[in-house]
Amino acid sequence: MNQYKKTYELKNAAKDKLQGKYGASILILITCSVITGIVSLLINAIASTTTATVYAMTNSSATVNALNILFDIIQLAASILLGIMEAGIALFFLNAACGQPYATRNLFYGFTKDSGKALTLSFVWGGCSGLCLYPYQYFLNDYLNTHNTRMLYSAAIALIVGACIYIPIYLNLSMVFYLMLDYPDLSAKETLALSVKIMRGHKGRLFYLNLSFVPMMFLCLLSFGIGFLWLNPYMRMTSTCFFLDIMDPAKASYEA
Repeated sequence: MNQYKKTYELKNAAKDKLQGKYGASILILITCSVITGIVSLLINAIASTTTATVYAMTNSSATVNALNILFDIIQLAASILLGIMEAGIALFFLNAACGQPYATRNLFYGFTKDSGKALTLSFVWGGCSGLCLYPYQYFLNDYLNTHNTRMLYSAAIALIVGACIYIPIYLNLSMVFYLMLDYPDLSAKETLALSVKIMRGHKGRLFYLNLSFVPMMFLCLLSFGIGFLWLNPYMRMTSTCFFLDIMDPAKASYEA
């Protein structure tokens, strides 16, 4: 069995495959971020106006808390729906990596083809993320509203616990949208199971690969975030190269 590529080899391969493609890669990721940001801002604006109006009319904190939970659910539902764009991003970078035609319109692939499967995968992905991180967001919002230090400590604990739960889930399900494209005949459940299967023995590699970008993230922060325009496509392409590496028939030790 051939040796899998090391982290630096995957990152070098990603740089090579991105040559001449940075513009389109940046554009598709910015488009996704803008759409997601606009929807999130609209929901937050409606939530803020509604809760302020209701509180002025009822003076009831319990009612406002219930409304906040409702809008949190709406926000999660919106993120799950928009998460379908991950299938299009995966398609874009797979095509770019394999020398196939790619375009910004790939972003909406999941809405036009296999939409049911894409929505199910996004639901599982987004639902796990939401459940793991919601306690942290709840305590943090409570602290911002009340400035109760105890809530800040609770938020920190909830973040640590949530991350410890979410990271293994993320590592197991990280390849689902790539697999959705490579194995269109599989159901969403089978795609999820296959992702878990192919990641056996590779979760540590992917975790280390993601950690290797942390120093570059700090440098991007020093550039007021501008550097992320180039770092995000680089990270996406490296993940794509990771997927292609573990799916190499000469190396793979599993069957779909």
